[in-house]
Amino acid sequence: MTSEHNNADEKWIDKLIRFFRQMPRRKPDASETDYSGWHQSEEQYQKEQAEWLKQVRERKKRKKPEDERSRK
Repeated sequence: MTSEHNNADEKWIDKLIRFFRQMPRRKPDASETDYSGWHQSEEQYQKEQAEWLKQVRERKKRKKPEDERSRK
């Protein structure tokens, strides 16, 4: 029973490996790369992070059910 189970697992893994090897590969296009933030100042970085955090908090508020908001 154990050897049959191992063979089945190995066959499944081999199929999975073949699947991923046969998948088409796409290299990222260098023209799509955004390097604009590489030379930003600490102040610019902190501002962008604050804006991002604000957006995350707003999304979380929208996702919370109404009854959870009223408990707090």
